[in-house]
Amino acid sequence: MLRNKRFAWTWAAAGLFAVAGLIGACDPEDDSPTPSNQNDAGTKSDAGTNTDAGTNTDAGTTTDAGTTTDAGTTTDAGTTTDAGTTTDAGTTTDAGTQATLPLAVDGTWAASGYMGAGGQGGLVDEPICHTPRPGAGLGNCHKFTATQKGDAWAGVFWQFPEGAWENDPRPGFQVPDGAKAVTFYAWSESGGEVVDFFVGYETKDGFTKKINVTLTNEPKQYTLDISKVRYGTVGGGFGWSAGGLDVKPLVLFIDDIQWH
Repeated sequence: MLRNKRFAWTWAAAGLFAVAGLIGACDPEDDSPTPSNQNDAGTKSDAGTNTDAGTNTDAGTTTDAGTTTDAGTTTDAGTTTDAGTTTDAGTTTDAGTQATLPLAVDGTWAASGYMGAGGQGGLVDEPICHTPRPGAGLGNCHKFTATQKGDAWAGVFWQFPEGAWENDPRPGFQVPDGAKAVTFYAWSESGGEVVDFFVGYETKDGFTKKINVTLTNEPKQYTLDISKVRYGTVGGGFGWSAGGLDVKPLVLFIDDIQWH
C-alpha cells in the first residue's frame, strides 16, 4: 500500500514540473524585438531618399559647374582674329600678290613655261645671286644654265597662273594701272650671247613687247617699254629665249625683274 502511494506521488510531481516548464516557455516578457518589422529601420523617408542626399540642384548641375560661358567658349579662347588670320600671317603684300607698283615679277608670275631644250630637260634654274644684288633686288635672282637637247634653243615664260600657256582659258594676273615699263638686270658668264627678252602673250593678253640684246659679263639693266600698251590681266609677265646651244651652253643671270 505504501509502495502504491509513493508511485502516485512521483507521477504527480513529474506532472507539476512539466506544467511549470510549459508556463516558462510561454512567458511574453522573455520575447526579443524583431528589428526587421520596425518602420524606422532603413525604410524611413529620411534614410537616403530625401532631397538633400545628392539630388538637389547644387550638387554639380548648377550653371557655375563648368557650363558657364567663361569655361572655354569665350571669343578669346583661340578664335580671335590675332590667331593666324591677321594680314601679317603670310598674306601681306610681299607674298607675291601685291596690288601696287612697283610689282615684282617673281612671286606674281612663276618661271614655269620652259621652252625648246628647256622643256626637254636641258635647262636648270638656280637661285644664285650676284654680290651685291643689282638694282632694288625685287623678286628672285636666277642663274639659268641651258644646254642642247632635241632643240638647240631654250627659253622660259613667267606665267600666271603657274603653267598657263597662251591658250589656257584662265585669266592672267590683274596688273595695277599705271605701269610704263618692265625692267630687269641681265648678264652672262662669258658675255657676247644674243638673247631675246619679252613680255605679254600676244593673243591672250592683247600685246607683246620684245627686245634683242647682246649680253655682257656684268649686270646691266634693260627696259621693255609698255608706256603705250593698254593691258588688263596679263598671263605672260616676262620671258626670254636664246639659240646657239649647238655651239656652246648658255649661262644666263637675271635679277630684279619688275613692273613699274
